[in-house]
Amino acid sequence: MDKPSIKKIIVDSIKNLNLSRGPDEQIDESPDARLLGGESNLDSLGLVTLLIDIEDNLADHECQVSLMDEKAMSRNRSPFRSVESLAQYIADFIESR
Repeated sequence: MDKPSIKKIIVDSIKNLNLSRGPDEQIDESPDARLLGGESNLDSLGLVTLLIDIEDNLADHECQVSLMDEKAMSRNRSPFRSVESLAQYIADFIESR
């Protein structure tokens, strides 16, 4: 699976999560969006919900990826900073298998 396809899955998952959030809790749906930090409305529970949805969507495309493993959590730079960094992490994970 290529990186643009992965980014689309992430953005689609953000859109899905936004359906259950109020107007002032919306997460930026752009491919360049920040996921964590001061510019994001995503808290830790929202992040877990988003990651589960992304994993499910990847599985629908025959890609089994666990995003909440120790490898992801222990990195010096979190792969969850932005849509871009998460897409790169997933692409690297898929390529390494």
